[in-house]
Order: sequence, then C-alpha cells, then structure tokens
Amino acid sequence: MTLKTAIWLGWQEEANWTKTWIYILYAAVRPLSLCLIIFFLFKAVTDNPAADPNFISVYVGNAFYTIFLAVAGGISWVVIQDREHYRVIRDIYIVPTPYWVYVMGRGFIALMIAISSLAIILIFGQTVLGLPIGLGSIDWPLLAVAMALGIVAATAMGLIFAGLCLITARHSMLLAEGVGALFLLVSGVLYPIDFLPIWARLIGYALPMTYWMEAVRRAFGHGAFSASLEKLSTGADMILLTALTVVFTVASAKIFHICDEYAKRSGKIDQTTHY
Repeated sequence: MTLKTAIWLGWQEEANWTKTWIYILYAAVRPLSLCLIIFFLFKAVTDNPAADPNFISVYVGNAFYTIFLAVAGGISWVVIQDREHYRVIRDIYIVPTPYWVYVMGRGFIALMIAISSLAIILIFGQTVLGLPIGLGSIDWPLLAVAMALGIVAATAMGLIFAGLCLITARHSMLLAEGVGALFLLVSGVLYPIDFLPIWARLIGYALPMTYWMEAVRRAFGHGAFSASLEKLSTGADMILLTALTVVFTVASAKIFHICDEYAKRSGKIDQTTHY
C-alpha cells in the first residue's frame, strides 16, 4: 500500500456518504460554532468585538488550532477505527508499506479537511463578523513557515497518540481529544498564557503550539495577545517553534516505534477491547 492509496482510502472512509462540498461544510460546523460562542461572549461586554484586538487574537488562534485538533486526532483515530470498528488492522499490517506511512496518508486527509474548515472560518470572520483580516494585511512568508512547522508538530503529536492507541484499550480514542483540550488551555489559544498558574505556564512554554499560535497572530498583525510572549522577537519565536518541533518529531518517531514493536510482540495489534 502506497501513501497515495492510504490518502484515497482515508477520503473514502471519511466522506463517501455525501458530496465533497457538503462534507467540508459539515467539518467546519464545530470549530465555527466555537468561534461564534466566543464572539457572543465578547459581545456581552463590548459593542463591537470585531474592533477588539483581543477578540481578533482569540478568533485567529482558535481558527488555526483546529488544524492541530484535526491532524493529531485524525492520525490517532485511525488505529481505533481500523482495529475496533472495521477490524482490518491485521490486513493492513501485512502489506509491505510500514504502518506509519499508512497512518500519515490517512492523516493527510484530516489536514486537508482542517485547512478547508480554516478557510471557511476566516472568510466568515471577515465577511460576516467584520474582522479586519484582509489578505493584504497578512505577512505571508511568516504565515507559510509557521504553518509548515505547526503542521509538522501536530503530525508528530498525532503519531505519539497513535502509538499509545496501539497498546491501550478502545477508550484511548479520547486521548487526542482530552490532551488537545488541555493544550488548548495551556497554549494561549483562548486567553493569554500569563493568566495561568506557574506550573501550567511551564507546560505551555514547552509546547510548540504556543509559539505556533503566537507566530500566526503576528502574521495577522496581532502579536500582543500575551505579555510574556510579546517580549520575544519574531525570530526568537520562530527559533523556539522550530526547535520544539524537531524535538517532538524525533520523540514521536521513537515513541511510535517502541509502541509498534511492543504491540506486535504482545499480540495487541488486532486485539479488540469491546469498550
């Protein structure tokens, strides 16, 4: 099985029940709903949230964080889906292509869907909510590099989750969602990281998503959301994002390999858990 075949299979499993444009709208409903909730929360305390720099920072951060949730969750969900739902993971393992390549192919579809949802959220914010996020005001080189590094970091995290799913029970399907919600709190997506207790702040400083969100906001011209991160130059922020992405990528490869080998030795590859 090639990477191209894995991508095709992932799309068939995700969206074969409807037309492509309907599925893309469906996938955008959840993150867009959270953005609207945030909008009305700001609306309760200010007449014009679209003119509030803090709201713009929260909106942009939440929009781009959907990529992390979709990619990390989508990659880890592949294991649960193939082992517990369709029960074909043994057949996939016997093909010549390594299992992680298949997982990456499936994760690529989650990424494409997430990017489509991101575009819908940003267009909605500009046209309906009146946010000043026009194409001409974006620092495209910074955004492109930040996006590339952020996607790699999200993929690495998803591979770690997938490895853990290989050796744990079916309730591990909540792993990515639970950890993703934790990272949402400590990465400065919804409020400045400075408001966190010191132990949570330290976790946030150790995550690439924190510097990814900061770089994205700076690309949109709104980098003053967090006082502590504002002290970093854009170059320093990108260096930290790059370094942490490399660390998590190397760690993810090792962790997935260890979990994969243990699952094969212990007979857990196709062991359904009936939760």
